[in-house]
Amino acid sequence: MTAQSPNPARIMMVAGEASGDLHGGALAEALLKEDPSLQIVGFGGTAMRRAGVEVIFDIAQLGVVGIFEVFLHLKSVWEAYRMGVKTLESGVDLLVLIDYPDFNLRLAKAAKQRGVPVVYYISPQVWAWRAGRVKTIGERIDQMLVILPFEERIYTEAGIPCEFVGHPLLDEAASAQLKYPSKSAYLEGCGLLPEGTTIGLLPGSRHREVLSHLPTMLEAMALLAKEIPGLQLLVPVAPSLSKEWVLDLTRRVDLPLRCVEGEFQEVLRASDAVVVASGTATLQTALAQAPMVIVYKLSPLTYWLARRLIRLKSIGLVNIVAGRPIVPELIQAEASPERIRQEVGRLLKDGVARERMKGDLKEVAERLGAAGASSRAAAVILERLKRGRVMRERKSPRGTG
Repeated sequence: MTAQSPNPARIMMVAGEASGDLHGGALAEALLKEDPSLQIVGFGGTAMRRAGVEVIFDIAQLGVVGIFEVFLHLKSVWEAYRMGVKTLESGVDLLVLIDYPDFNLRLAKAAKQRGVPVVYYISPQVWAWRAGRVKTIGERIDQMLVILPFEERIYTEAGIPCEFVGHPLLDEAASAQLKYPSKSAYLEGCGLLPEGTTIGLLPGSRHREVLSHLPTMLEAMALLAKEIPGLQLLVPVAPSLSKEWVLDLTRRVDLPLRCVEGEFQEVLRASDAVVVASGTATLQTALAQAPMVIVYKLSPLTYWLARRLIRLKSIGLVNIVAGRPIVPELIQAEASPERIRQEVGRLLKDGVARERMKGDLKEVAERLGAAGASSRAAAVILERLKRGRVMRERKSPRGTG
């Protein structure tokens, strides 16, 4: 543990969505473990608040998907930005940004103008689209902390201080407290059959994602149940969503189904196959080595624009990290009930394909590095914080008031 300063440092930490809140919570916990005197304020949710962050803006107001959908929430975004600038001006020693690039890079500019050093944890996906942001990052960010192995080279070649710290999902998987000793015990605890064929449905963490994906997933499972007896479903509910709201979306399906909260790892372990919305959850599923099918639907306008901007052939993080398509991706019209039924059915019936995918997923997990990302990120942040404070105190010693 580092020595506590008589004049506690103040960090502002900004996440913009549910996954960022989880990573921010783990990072805040690691920071406070090293220096309990730290004052951390910021934008976040349940995880960051629980870790000891003074949450001054709840990110539930910012959780929107899609380029055009953001315009519907401009008032909330503008209010958040104004609050962020006000907080910077109230006295902050370091700004830590977590993903959420369009908002965070703008806030980084405000921080730079006010002499506040900026650390960016979890890089914008510059390797997928808008590569020109690397130049902007170089102008506004003092230190990049990246979580995907190929990202470090992008920034170091651009002359931007960068360190690969590993993926925080490895920390979450390693520290997960499983409530049940086995898959069968968990299924029994859920009121499902241990011998049944269990499918995990992961429709996303935002309302619009769930509305776009869950009804289609459920329709696909109704089709699949006609050829696979004993089919049963598990739907983990994201912390940002209401369980009652998700349950209401499932009522039309006449299959054994349980919506569960706080049991994400248990669902992955218990599932014979998973249907997952593209995003961080694909890597979580990969770490559990659960065979999966990736789906994703955007609004037509957002998809039209994305097709013209995104440079990658794959959208699933698991395929991007693998460097090749190891998991089927069903996007837009391809994400139909019939196509989902086909792909999940193939995984359930073709043992060779299942084992090949599990082996590929194990390789992806190994590429993500070792557990300890949050601690490594915290160490870099604390060193930056110490260096910045020493330099400022040499120029103008900070008062005690």
